[in-house]
Amino acid sequence: MAGRRAKWRVAACEAAMQGKDTVTLYGKSGQISAWLSKEELANPAKHIDKLREGLKNAKRERKNPEAYIEREVPPKDTAFKPKGEVCFIIANGESRKGFDLHKLRDKGYIIGMNVLPIIENFWPDALVSVDIATVKWLCERDVPNKTEHWTYPRGGVKDPRPKRLQKDWGWSSGPTATRLALEYKKFQTLYIIGMDFFGITTEGKISEKDGSKINNMYKGQERYRKANSGRTYYGNWLNQMVTNCTNHPSANFYHVMRENQKSPNKLAVKTNWIDINYNVFEEHLQKMTKNTP
Repeated sequence: MAGRRAKWRVAACEAAMQGKDTVTLYGKSGQISAWLSKEELANPAKHIDKLREGLKNAKRERKNPEAYIEREVPPKDTAFKPKGEVCFIIANGESRKGFDLHKLRDKGYIIGMNVLPIIENFWPDALVSVDIATVKWLCERDVPNKTEHWTYPRGGVKDPRPKRLQKDWGWSSGPTATRLALEYKKFQTLYIIGMDFFGITTEGKISEKDGSKINNMYKGQERYRKANSGRTYYGNWLNQMVTNCTNHPSANFYHVMRENQKSPNKLAVKTNWIDINYNVFEEHLQKMTKNTP
């Protein structure tokens, strides 16, 4: 969870300020370099206040999620109006169950995340993973030799093959993949698939209010939580996507989701965050020219 990660980062920064190489939390120990960026390691005192504030925000949102007052969502133009080449971001929420990812081939650049190519045998043009254990797991399966594999510049990964982002943003995989597309690949038209935010009900409905169970394509499989686990906290993840939209107002973020599914209001009010269902998405795909970026 984002709150747990924030606690680890604060504890690691405090340990670094004390001159330690390891950090202990929740009865477990690990290398400080696994939790902090190079800049944070070089000057932990400079970054500790920001990390503590991030932890406070995570706790605040968890205790009082209703504190945010919903705003009216402006009308959106869902027509196919690409700005240059298209990029597809494949997240792993269950809203994309049943959609054939091969339909994306030759339509644009594809960025996936985490175990996508191993479990689904679908190889994107680029893969993003930020969890150190997952990066190591993917390296053991030779993923960096088969596709462009991106991660953060963290000391916990010794394998030289994955590409390192210049800076550790401390973000989750989905927002990191999106920012990679915007700032490294320079795409202005993004289609985001399977980024559901909310949990899922026992009947399979994705719901902000009633979705109490984990919503993930790979739940119960290796590297993932049990299938009957509770939903994942998405507050920090949501704020990171809001930052992407805010910092790139000229880009269009087409959020592909099921009929009657909703985006969090913080994103829905953004004029460049455009919710579309799979029927509209299929229409867009038909209008896309064959492309090999």
